[in-house]
Amino acid sequence: MIDRWFRRETRAPAGGDIEEMLSGHVAWWHLLAPDERDRVTALTAELVERFRWEAAQGFELVDTMRVLIAAQGALMLLGIGDDSALDNVGTIIVHPSTVVRSGEHSVGGGVMSRSPLTLAGEAHHRGPVLISWRAAQRDLRRLGTGTNVVIHELAHKLDMLDGLLDGTPPLVDAGVRDRWVEVCNAELVRLRRGDPSPLRPYAATNPAEFFSVASEVFFDRPLALAVDRPALFDVLRDFYGQDPAARLAAASAAAAADGAGSGG
Repeated sequence: MIDRWFRRETRAPAGGDIEEMLSGHVAWWHLLAPDERDRVTALTAELVERFRWEAAQGFELVDTMRVLIAAQGALMLLGIGDDSALDNVGTIIVHPSTVVRSGEHSVGGGVMSRSPLTLAGEAHHRGPVLISWRAAQRDLRRLGTGTNVVIHELAHKLDMLDGLLDGTPPLVDAGVRDRWVEVCNAELVRLRRGDPSPLRPYAATNPAEFFSVASEVFFDRPLALAVDRPALFDVLRDFYGQDPAARLAAASAAAAADGAGSGG
């Protein structure tokens, strides 16, 4: 059963409250520059009110959950230049834990299975996004794992903006699109032949999963991606309009300088 108490006219908390929630629960928040924090705070408030929220299995949604989920979308929109890019999300259904699906499904490499499938999230074309709160909360607390269920599912929604789920989000410039396809296809081939990669093997399932997994790693392990797969990092940086590797490197350098300055 899905409870629908949160479907209409959800009010976002005040900006100061949003900042406090993000500061206390989100690992990447402290990497942002002050102007980026202001922008993410404003976008988070917009997305909290723009999305429709539903709680599954008698789960109770509270403001903090909505804010922390919406903030992942705000981070993705930070440099895209189109605040409406996630308008196709519509409804977000939050489950307390994982969701089990039955029926035939791909397990990668062209292999199909009928075993029960445990999901941390799911994005439907012209339908809702399902998110496991347990998984989302885990991903928020730490960086460096290369996984973020909210970013993964919202990347699918960005991919769907042109009506297709093909791993290529809308790219107006033909040259940029050609470069995107060239780079992503080359990396997909490398994954499928088993080359070591910062991307987990699930990215080899199909181009759509490749884009979503690559987006997770771009935001969660940006330095590894920039070093190991610079061409892939570059096309993602150009699409998302931001450089999380530079952001992380700057924060690390500042922390090192502070440590040196406080030494005996």
